[in-house]
Amino acid sequence: MTEAQEEVFWTTIKAFNELGILSNIMIIGSWAEYLYTDLFKTDFYPNLRTRDVDFFYRNINVPKEKVPLVKKLKELGYAYDEVDGISRFYKEDLLELEFLTQTLGAGTEGKITIEPLGIKSECLRVINILSDFACTVNKEFEDGTLCTITIPEPAVYVIQKIITNPIRQPQEKKLKDISAVEELLYHIKKDMYHSEKLKEVYVRLSKKQLKTVESVCMQYGIKLFD
Repeated sequence: MTEAQEEVFWTTIKAFNELGILSNIMIIGSWAEYLYTDLFKTDFYPNLRTRDVDFFYRNINVPKEKVPLVKKLKELGYAYDEVDGISRFYKEDLLELEFLTQTLGAGTEGKITIEPLGIKSECLRVINILSDFACTVNKEFEDGTLCTITIPEPAVYVIQKIITNPIRQPQEKKLKDISAVEELLYHIKKDMYHSEKLKEVYVRLSKKQLKTVESVCMQYGIKLFD
């Protein structure tokens, strides 16, 4: 992660706030780790090496009015493209943005249009668990603007990384995720709140999810609980 990437990231977050959609966005993926430094009382420092920023748009029906998202991001220097029918935004070689949505009920994974934003997103069932364990961090800008950013609790982030590991591609991303899991677990176990939150997430897992978690933990020698 470079200073230039950080600057573009925060400029983008501020733009979402100005558009009135920030409260409906959860930052997931590796850039969530970037924001975890404010949640731990330890010396946690994210090992962030990606330009991909994933935004979980939590309710595709809000706001009711149209939001000029594409126009705003283009004004910030982003290029817009659709890859395999999914909207993506590129800021030089610094950041690549993608919006994801969850799959509800008996719906199947696929593509869906977020009508208020005028973009197409991928809907994934594997991110559903994140919506149940959200937390927030605040960012105050030099001009006094205060933004509240939603991210997954570190505990659920870790569990979701483990659950998705068997289907993660390519292989190096699997190993990268496991490294992140091990690092976060170290800091989670040092904090009573996060340790209890990990137990809370664990007991909410389905039998299928538990089986996957147990298998992945055994494969990589991960110990969730002391």
